[in-house]
Amino acid sequence: MKRKYFFIITAIIVAMGTLISCHENIIDETQYEGQGEDTGFKDIQITNKIEIKDLPNNYELSELKILSLSGEETIDINGTSKIITYEGQFPQILMLTNSNDDLLLMARGDFHEGETNEMSVRSTAIALVTMHPALSGVKSHMYYKLEQLVTESPAFHELEEVIAELVEKGQTFVNPDNVALTTALNKVFEQVVATTEEDTSDGELPNLGNRAISYTSSYTRAPELKGVTTIAGINVGPFHVTTSGSKVVIENYSLTPLYSGVVTHHNKTENFDIPSGGDRGVTFFFDNSWGSEKVEYPFVQEGEYQFFFDKTTAESYYDQARHTICNVLEGLGLPLSKGWILEMSDDMLKFMTARGFDVIGLISNPNTDAWDITRTVCGGVVDYIKEGQLEKMLLKIGTTQFAAQMTQTILKKVVAVYTVYQACRGAINAVMRITMRLESPDNVVFGLYYYQGEITTATKASIAKHSGDNQEGLIGHRLNEPICVKVTTIGSDGSEVTASNFHRVKFETDVHNGITLDDVVATDPDGYAQTFWTLDSDNNETQYLKAVVIDIVTGEVISDEIIFSATPTQTADVTFTLDWNPTDSNCDIDLHVIDPEGHHIYYSDMYCGCGGYLDRDDLHGPGPEHIYYTQAKPGKYHVYVHHFESDTRGTVGFTVTTEYDERRFVNRSSVSYHDKVYVGTLEVGGNSIVPASRGTKQSNPTRFYYDENAPVLSIDNLPKK
Repeated sequence: MKRKYFFIITAIIVAMGTLISCHENIIDETQYEGQGEDTGFKDIQITNKIEIKDLPNNYELSELKILSLSGEETIDINGTSKIITYEGQFPQILMLTNSNDDLLLMARGDFHEGETNEMSVRSTAIALVTMHPALSGVKSHMYYKLEQLVTESPAFHELEEVIAELVEKGQTFVNPDNVALTTALNKVFEQVVATTEEDTSDGELPNLGNRAISYTSSYTRAPELKGVTTIAGINVGPFHVTTSGSKVVIENYSLTPLYSGVVTHHNKTENFDIPSGGDRGVTFFFDNSWGSEKVEYPFVQEGEYQFFFDKTTAESYYDQARHTICNVLEGLGLPLSKGWILEMSDDMLKFMTARGFDVIGLISNPNTDAWDITRTVCGGVVDYIKEGQLEKMLLKIGTTQFAAQMTQTILKKVVAVYTVYQACRGAINAVMRITMRLESPDNVVFGLYYYQGEITTATKASIAKHSGDNQEGLIGHRLNEPICVKVTTIGSDGSEVTASNFHRVKFETDVHNGITLDDVVATDPDGYAQTFWTLDSDNNETQYLKAVVIDIVTGEVISDEIIFSATPTQTADVTFTLDWNPTDSNCDIDLHVIDPEGHHIYYSDMYCGCGGYLDRDDLHGPGPEHIYYTQAKPGKYHVYVHHFESDTRGTVGFTVTTEYDERRFVNRSSVSYHDKVYVGTLEVGGNSIVPASRGTKQSNPTRFYYDENAPVLSIDNLPKK
């Protein structure tokens, strides 16, 4: 059965992409005042009743205050408060503080006149997830869909429990050192922004028990959020190129950065720019409005045309920096028009540059951690507030002085909440890179012929094996090493031309030669593309895989083909596979299994006479690591994951896939730095009876569940590497 990991890193959130909702072509939006409604202060005030829940009974309500953009409100003896807030295009934030100014509860939502809303542990958990810069760009009228994704996450209840415990103790959740909080939060992030599609023999997984700490393939996201892999360079680049008659049509996506382009033909050069993505935010994803803006280039005479687009320009870096600042501003739900948000971000960027906050320098560095940029922006915003610049700008826009001061107060607390997110690594951090437009290719290069009214490719490429050939692996299982190729662009004169990661590599296998994780993969900035290869379960002979480069515009094959081979070595009764999400640096996560005879298989004891093997210890990530048994004995196999070491020392998401007896159990969770996680127990054989998927009962079933009596994995005395 085909297995595909769709990282909505790959889409959704590309979709949800950072409130980068505020963009259009930067060149055309430098003047705002006097342009009518788009420049106005959207002062649409509404009155709401807020009900406070989940506080300890002995809490003095008179000590608490609700912060909104309109001011501070007290709470009556019934635990309710009336507040005035705004209706706008982005959800509003409400915050509950005590006399020490600690943040206890939050609520975020699309509020309307006369409603009764609650501020509770649940509302706080929702706000904590949706305020993340990678998610906060969802607009008000679509916010309910994001809310649904969050609350349906299997880890959401765990996050609620952690926050509830803090509230009960009167402690703030704004604490990046709270491992329980950051781990639970990271699990929700992983489940909201990524999905794993895995099948089992009967389509249903056993109950993992009340204390299950991870979700399985029985968890599925909303249909409209699955399988999208065409945004921001993940598979086909930052924009979509097609032909229509005698024209090239380019449609950008919400997160397309500004590209300066030129077309060279008949010994002359013409400008052909791609504007930055339009004002869609997450909305464009939910309503299937993928394209933001189309630009067309008409062919006027027959011949060869070379297209070159460049993101490494001052204009593009400025565009990216500007929208990154918008991420913070729009997350507040300020009732400002797009024009004023843009002008404010311009003013902030000038302020930051003058005071040494090198936002553009960080963005232009391809190795920059997304949080380095966010921290720098937040530091600049705080200084902007301290020096009174935010208040001046808001007063200029038309707010009252009091509203300007409240905005400053809330913005400071938002920046404080951001410190919690820094411990969450993996999928959500990769999404941040996408939403900041860091992952889009620096250059996009392709060539086209136009003859007799027909457009064909003029691009050629060479493809070479980089790694993954001649591997040995288990029958029916994924090979350890990815299949990786190196692509080089060839010009019409046969010479190598400017490198571009806007190529696509197509990987193909014949019948009984297995399957690939991804069939079509974009090259990275250095020209590399890779996929994972799972060997066929019914073929004991050497298996083969073909790779070719295909044109991004016409889909034509533009390279010779290369062939990879792999040899099945033996079968395995049981396999445990660990993968973890790539981070911005080295990250070493370890897989541990304690088998029915008490043998502990891990990096320091990779083999035992019972037939258990750990094939490799991946020290840098992102896996896979496999522990497999060629002669699995009946009994319990306890599975653990340990975060051995990492440069970022954050919380990392991982996936453990367990396979036995034609069944597959997929468990996704998170593990904090130097911590361990008990994933679950595989029960092989035995006399227990559990319901089967179709309502019947079967004996000797295969089970994967949370065992209350599982041995404790001690990490205090683990050998050093």
